[in-house]
Amino acid sequence: MKTISLKAKLRWPDVKDHYLVIYEEHAIGSLHRSGDNWRWSISIPMGLPDWSVGNASSLHEGIKALGNAWTRVLKSTSTERLQRAWDLERAADTRNRGV
Repeated sequence: MKTISLKAKLRWPDVKDHYLVIYEEHAIGSLHRSGDNWRWSISIPMGLPDWSVGNASSLHEGIKALGNAWTRVLKSTSTERLQRAWDLERAADTRNRGV
């Protein structure tokens, strides 16, 4: 399997400690501070296993855990199923923009 590359960017410019996680131009999840921990989750438009969410002790550990979970999703999801999720994401974005 190829190496994956994730980008984390602030979800809102004026809100610290809440990140959107991007994979190949698709928003695949988020990471935010929750008390003393960091809550991470994968959220794409398809059913996901229980291990697609979790907590970590630091931002770095949260990104690492989300990356590991995303790798598992990629390994266990067919290209066709993932493409359907991207199509649903695109349709929702279009609908939300009123296009």
